[in-house]
Amino acid sequence: MSEHIIEMAKALVKVKDGTIEVLTKPIIRHCPLRNELYGFEEENQKTVEKVLRKHIEEFGMYGSNRVLESDQKPVSFGASEIIMDAMAGGLVDAAVVVCEGAGTVIITRPEVLQAVGAYMTGLISTEPIKEIQDGLKQKGCLLLDKQCAIDQVEGYIKAVEAGFKKIVVTVTGHKASEAKRLQELGEISGVKPIVVSVHNTGISAEEAETLSDHCDIVWACASKQVREIVGKKSKLQIGISIPVFGVTLTGKQLILNRALHFEDGLIIHRASLPYTPIEKQPEPLM
Repeated sequence: MSEHIIEMAKALVKVKDGTIEVLTKPIIRHCPLRNELYGFEEENQKTVEKVLRKHIEEFGMYGSNRVLESDQKPVSFGASEIIMDAMAGGLVDAAVVVCEGAGTVIITRPEVLQAVGAYMTGLISTEPIKEIQDGLKQKGCLLLDKQCAIDQVEGYIKAVEAGFKKIVVTVTGHKASEAKRLQELGEISGVKPIVVSVHNTGISAEEAETLSDHCDIVWACASKQVREIVGKKSKLQIGISIPVFGVTLTGKQLILNRALHFEDGLIIHRASLPYTPIEKQPEPLM
């Protein structure tokens, strides 16, 4: 028996023992990425439920049969895809991420990182699933605890104590203060974290400023503030409808490393940032 609370398309959702309950209507009406992945022009409670049902049926998410290894890359420049390629190339030796049924997890293998992160979205709280926790530990992962605590700062501290030196940590925009704290701890420990921010729809201008000051990569999601504040301070933007901003040289390096391994064609040209044609953005921007 386990319960998990997530956000998807800014709808609040409860998944309990395989049963999906979409608690609120999605605030996002249209997402170009979700349209590309799942074929939904307009979001509603049924589209949210269908996507989660797909994740449960195909990947065993939120249950005992959870897939924990994958080399599929469904998103061109998603967080897991960028981190996976960085890990495979030796630019990263550990990633502090979150997984349902386990909470904060330290992962060292690219294929495990991709399986955990490829379809994870907005995990707010989660309860233990023994099979997921045991499977992750068998694949060399470190769990913050058995109670599924989600604490990325403590996850980074544990990764440093375990001896890792090139550590990526994911944070969410509404916990932007974690990015600042991580950089402060990096100064103290001498192990500078690579901080990447995901799930940023609806964040405040103050939170976006914090991300721009303390993150290496920031996903714009459907955030107007990220586009306007983080975008202007960035060194690189990849993607147009859901921009990914490389804020630092390290962030730029990880994005370009992903571009190096990207199999389809790309156009790279000089531009003032952000470049966000209004007709290609999610609706509404928040």
